[in-house]
Amino acid sequence: MLFCLYTLCSGASYQYPIQNPFLSTVMGTPEHLWPDLSGPAINEINLKIYHPLATGPIPSAFSNSRRATVRFAWQNRPAPLIFLVAGTGARFNASKVEFLKRVFYRAGFHVVQLSSPTSSDFMVNASNTHLPGISRQDASDLYRLMQASLKRIEQFNQRLVINDIYLAGYSLGALDAAFVGALDDRKEVIGFQRILLINPPVYLERSIQNLDQLTRVKVQGVDDTTELFNRFFDQLAEYFRKNNHLDVDDSLKEVIGREVETMSDGELALLIGVAFRFSIASMVFTADIMNRTGLIVPEGQPITVTESRTPFFHRSMHWNFQQYLERLLLPSLNLHRRQQGDSLLTRKDAFLQSSLPVLERWLKKSKNIGVMHNADDLIIDQEGLSFIYDTFGQRAKIYPYGGHMGNLQFSANVQDMVGFIKTGQFPDA
Repeated sequence: MLFCLYTLCSGASYQYPIQNPFLSTVMGTPEHLWPDLSGPAINEINLKIYHPLATGPIPSAFSNSRRATVRFAWQNRPAPLIFLVAGTGARFNASKVEFLKRVFYRAGFHVVQLSSPTSSDFMVNASNTHLPGISRQDASDLYRLMQASLKRIEQFNQRLVINDIYLAGYSLGALDAAFVGALDDRKEVIGFQRILLINPPVYLERSIQNLDQLTRVKVQGVDDTTELFNRFFDQLAEYFRKNNHLDVDDSLKEVIGREVETMSDGELALLIGVAFRFSIASMVFTADIMNRTGLIVPEGQPITVTESRTPFFHRSMHWNFQQYLERLLLPSLNLHRRQQGDSLLTRKDAFLQSSLPVLERWLKKSKNIGVMHNADDLIIDQEGLSFIYDTFGQRAKIYPYGGHMGNLQFSANVQDMVGFIKTGQFPDA
């Protein structure tokens, strides 16, 4: 009952205009409702991490990606620094990370932008296993990259003064941020002043199932949903071919063009599902090549950096995350565990160990970590929302609508995220 009252109170004065979760997820926030982030040019640079973070040779398919890279923006005065972790499959320069960079830079922070552990460039250059999906391992990889980034920043500008260090992530990057925070609490190397989770999955398996089910939606008025699925896939593949990566937000906008107002909920849901499946396909393709499994690319068949990935993505598009887990991730992980004399992980174990409830005790006692979420987010259900409110209490801000990340750029949300990072509190939470 308390949760319902809280949600209704939050909705009474919340002015985000799109109340359809599919439409808000695809469209985001109309630009006239963004905060004013104008100001002097941002001092920024892409920094390559020269200390090797991954093991093994880099296949020719990824020969243009030889070093882990972060984007660093700095103030010309002493300032706090914030790490930003991208969402599923996204690189450090994805549009949502770029937006958050501008937000926190204008708020007076140095900013370090990090790719998602599920992105191709991170898997190749910053992952010990090249097999993301177990949150503790992904957090360990991110933690090493963060420490290496701080050393690289010191080399780049020895006069730079960092007052405190903060951390934020969105979507899967928010889940990663939670596990990184728990890891740092044990190791005490970085010492995050405050951590913000934006629209994280709570129960990872349910979040993935929710998104995967969108690929099987029945679209009213469309006789052959498979044909529509393939059309969306081809448009996303063309975006990937031109940009050599998939920024889900920009690619969705390019696919729909001006059609969004005429698209049905079924079409929007299918488009979101296809985009998610495409990011999984990219992950499967990269994991297959880096681990030489031959499941997607036949063993012994070389792929150059300029060769089209589309035929292989067509093959990996048939994989969902559960299949990736069972056919690629767990066999490799359990081989290592068997060699170490450890008990083997099941699929159920893997999902439980990669969900927020496994951190519940730490999340409850850690007063420096907060969460923002939407009641109509596609990746969460009522049980997940109840977990957030029960676990975080006043450190949680739940909005009545916004879909999945659709209201990230809304001025009220931006005010809340900056407010929590700076003060540790949400207004009226």
